[in-house]
Amino acid sequence: MKQLILIFLLCIPNFCFAEEGGSYVAYIREVGNELFLSDFQLGSTERIKDQDGHGGAFGWIIKNEGVSFFTFEMGGSQTKYVGTVEDGVNVSFSPESGSGFEALSQSNNVKYDVDLSFSNPYVGLTYTNWEITKHSMRNRWFAPSTYGFGLVKQIARGEVQILGSDGTTLATAKYQSGNRRFFNLGWGFNYEFLYMSLLFRFVESPVLEVLSCNQTAIGQTACDRFEAATGNRNNATNLFQGGVLKIGILF
Repeated sequence: MKQLILIFLLCIPNFCFAEEGGSYVAYIREVGNELFLSDFQLGSTERIKDQDGHGGAFGWIIKNEGVSFFTFEMGGSQTKYVGTVEDGVNVSFSPESGSGFEALSQSNNVKYDVDLSFSNPYVGLTYTNWEITKHSMRNRWFAPSTYGFGLVKQIARGEVQILGSDGTTLATAKYQSGNRRFFNLGWGFNYEFLYMSLLFRFVESPVLEVLSCNQTAIGQTACDRFEAATGNRNNATNLFQGGVLKIGILF
């Protein structure tokens, strides 16, 4: 990270920017995208991070004036969330009498078994102006040079299973596909054959949908609690939920 910031610092002078328009293709690496288990309303503060955030983009540089330019970009990425998280709950389980699930009432823990993937085709517009960054450095801080917004057509696949401590399936949920708005800020430049940007990004969160609940195993009250989680949207504690690095070739 320090090396990337140093590159951007060195590229503030005008000579580090091309002044022609053009197109570019870029590799995308996403990091830090998180899903928050607090969505399930069971008292968990745990989160799970994506493990495979990669993609590509094709863009156009518009109205390039050296230190300032616009980009219009289309691209896509894939993110995956796979793993098991065990955590406590703040709801009591009341199995139906004679169901054989009585042991669940003695447990305060559940396991979130996550197997999700997201496809993220998007379109976006950004504006870069390194004069903003240069002026900010007079006040001893490094303001972003690049600001953008766009739309992701997110396609969600897979499920989250909530398991009891003995492996009993208590509930099953998924995240809904749909259009998500995003905005980002960071630093970007283009020079000769190279296009590069490092961005912090906010994306509207996917909507949780509870598909089923094992009422026999945990009782009506606990199922009502599970099912009330439908419609929750990733209660992130930070505005920016991830970072995006793009490295491309101009032509």
